[in-house]
Amino acid sequence: MQWLTPSPLWGELSKASDLTAYRRPAILRFANDTFMPELQGVLQQSPQLLRNYVAQGETWQNPTAGLGNPSTLPLKLFQPVQARFYVIAASLNCLMPGLPDHTINTNQGESLAFVVRQLQPNAGYSAADTAVYDPTKCTEYAWTLPTTAGAQPGWTQVPQTSPPTAATTLMPQEQLFPLSPSQTGSNGSTRRTLTGLIPASRRQQYISAQVLTSGSTSSGGGGSAGAPPLDPRSDLFNREVVTPWCLLEQWWETLSAADQQSGGPNDQSAQQASALILADFAAFLSDWIPDVWAAMQDSSKVSGLSTVETTLYNTLGPGLQQAILNAYQYDAQLESAGPSVVFPPGYTPYSLSDPGNDVDPTTLQAPINAALPPLSAVSNPPAPQPVPQKPSDSLGAYYFIVRCVYVRPKCPTNIISPPSQPFQLANYFDSDAPARRIQVALPIDTSAASFRKYDKGVSFLMSDELRNQMSRVTSLQNLANGTIGGAGGVTLGWICSFSIPIITICAMILLFVIVIALNLVFFWIPFFKICLPVPGLKGKSS
Repeated sequence: MQWLTPSPLWGELSKASDLTAYRRPAILRFANDTFMPELQGVLQQSPQLLRNYVAQGETWQNPTAGLGNPSTLPLKLFQPVQARFYVIAASLNCLMPGLPDHTINTNQGESLAFVVRQLQPNAGYSAADTAVYDPTKCTEYAWTLPTTAGAQPGWTQVPQTSPPTAATTLMPQEQLFPLSPSQTGSNGSTRRTLTGLIPASRRQQYISAQVLTSGSTSSGGGGSAGAPPLDPRSDLFNREVVTPWCLLEQWWETLSAADQQSGGPNDQSAQQASALILADFAAFLSDWIPDVWAAMQDSSKVSGLSTVETTLYNTLGPGLQQAILNAYQYDAQLESAGPSVVFPPGYTPYSLSDPGNDVDPTTLQAPINAALPPLSAVSNPPAPQPVPQKPSDSLGAYYFIVRCVYVRPKCPTNIISPPSQPFQLANYFDSDAPARRIQVALPIDTSAASFRKYDKGVSFLMSDELRNQMSRVTSLQNLANGTIGGAGGVTLGWICSFSIPIITICAMILLFVIVIALNLVFFWIPFFKICLPVPGLKGKSS
């Protein structure tokens, strides 16, 4: 048996000098949401028209598809939100005269599926060299699913022979996408075409995933292939303490000397942010490093610390330790203070952005990681947070292929098809992608009586805290410079109701912006022609 392109394409592709397209699955392109009924109708009523749906490289300026419209552009699959759907189509036939369809024995557990694989260039080649499949220039990687809780899927290298040939091995835990049989033709000359929807919307997941070693799984925290999983407590400390602390310092450094005035609004905001960061720091130490936390509260317990715990204790220093203890003592009052910068009585403000408090937050991660007790000894560790990996190519110019698979669990091998035409997966904001036509109809009658007819279905609830925060913004320039005013004195919440949908509100705002912009540009047009009356001129009386 062998995999071939769909039978409606045999007559044309089998006559070509290069039979590569004839012996591989075909990628069909559709441009509407009713692509499945359209595909079924073509296969059953006019199978000869299937040639018009073969995918070609295209852009929104030059949309094209079909065997009669070859394109020099690389094949890029756009997403369903961009009004494009792509179907892999093939046929499984017996090596007998007439190439009859092969029968699938489902009672023996046999099934039909397809896999998506990534092509990564070999040494000495670039991603552009994988636009045409050549096993000597690229290596296939299979999309494998995790087998343990908390692990993430990733790419596993498919072994190749030496010298390199096409990789035809189905990897363990490789994700299989189903193929569905469809009847092709009618009037007693029917054949079977196998089709499956290519997951073109998975681009971000595919390009940001890690490469795994054979048989390993990827942890949610990232890291290199085969590395131990990242401790979720370390990630928690980085997200709650290190990152906010670094952002606070970066904001403070952008301010001028006048804006950094001691006792000013920016200094008070920095002290308030520091208090909340220190409170999170205290909660982390009390939850995950209790011995160091106990030594900070009672110096007599320092002698009982281990070497790594002593290192962390000394790294913090007496000033930062006291600030952490103060924030922990007044944590409840600090959390309930709201937007107004009012510290509880007895609390001593400590600004992490003050250059005098010379502690680099990035240097705390290593001693914290070393002082954490073993994860196995923690009864209820925090859940790991997936960390997206930075792709080697930020534009994601990866090429993928699809292979059809005849799964035979009771046979030594599966029957895997040749690779499809290599393709890229388009970004959500790809400049070549087509756009769906969206029309928002604004109300025609804009009178108050007309607006009163609409049900008030959109409401914005604004608390007094948020209103106070908004009132502190006196101008956009001051906000860009980091200067904000004091809080308002009225503690009332707002509820604004509108009788038109939210998309209509956005469209009206955009309309107003355009009208104002055009008014600024063309306000002089009324003065282009000025007519003045001239006394004494009369028309003829006759």
